[in-house]
Parts: sequence; C-alpha cells; structure tokens
Amino acid sequence: MQRLGPILGSIGADPREVHRIFIDEMMVDMGGTPAWIWAAFGPDLHAMLDFHVSWRGNSIDAYLFIRRLVRRYGRVPIYTDGAGWCADACRWAGVEHAVYDRPLRNLMERMVQYLKEGTEEFDDPFPVGGRGPRSRRTFERMHNWLSAFMFMHNFVFEDGGLGRPPLGWREEGMPPWLNGLRPIFSLG
Repeated sequence: MQRLGPILGSIGADPREVHRIFIDEMMVDMGGTPAWIWAAFGPDLHAMLDFHVSWRGNSIDAYLFIRRLVRRYGRVPIYTDGAGWCADACRWAGVEHAVYDRPLRNLMERMVQYLKEGTEEFDDPFPVGGRGPRSRRTFERMHNWLSAFMFMHNFVFEDGGLGRPPLGWREEGMPPWLNGLRPIFSLG
C-alpha cells in the first residue's frame, strides 16, 4: 500500500464530468495526535475526488486544498457545510461557494463517516504513528493509505462491497501496469 498509494491517488474522475464539488473536514486521531482530513466528493459521480491531510483545520489549509481542486477540476461550485474557513478559502481561490441543504448535507456526512470509519479501522491493525506522532512518516503513511482508499472506493467497491464502482474502468488515462491488477480488483 505504501508503494502503490501515491500512484493510485493520481487516478481519478474525468475533470469534464465534475460539475460541483462537496467538501467537508473531519478530525481524526492519527498516531495519538489529532489531524484533519479534508475530503472532496463528487455527488453526481458518487466518487471521492481528492483529500488533504493537515495537522490544523483552518482557512489556509482549506485554501491549499481548494486551490488544488480548482487546478484539477476547474472553477466548479464548491459546496460546504457553512464552515467559515471554507467560505474564505473559496473567495481566495476565486470559486463560487454554496452551503449544501439538508438532504445533500446528509449525503456528505455519510461519506465523511464512511471515510472516518475506514481510517480508524486501518489505524488499529496498521498504526500510522511512526517515530513521533507528528513525524513526516506518519503523515506520508496516512496520505498513501487515503490514496489507496480513494482508488478502491472509486474503482472497486460499491456500497462497501465488490460490485459496480462509481467510476468505471477506462482504458484511457490508466497506467498500463495497472492492467495486471484488473483481475485482482475484479474489474473486468
């Protein structure tokens, strides 16, 4: 996972298919130290678009994440739960900011809970603590795991089990070496 994580994280949704992005942040316990995971979700695709891990939850980290999303997916509207730091970050990045309503909030909260449970379940058998709770290794391991988790969610799993994933396997844009993994992932 540590070797494949960075590569798998670079494979994602086609930017032309992303028309809006939902963002939410969550605090998780990472090796005994609180950390923030910022998650971007494409509600129309039911796909995770990206994530950002930081030791703080503030406007600057929100801006760094949103700026990366803008570079990858263009200036599509960003929906949040109304947190002040996301509104500031959207303004700084020059994208439209909207607060999602109750049904959409429930959808995003389910996605965040799914991600949070996955990170906590992963941390039990494979602690990301490293030498120090705020070590670069801890941060890198969590990032690699989230990259692999995002890939598995988007291309392998459906509703927690194997099935039709939200993003279908497409030949274009996929690295050739990944074809060897298709039978393992039951992708066709």
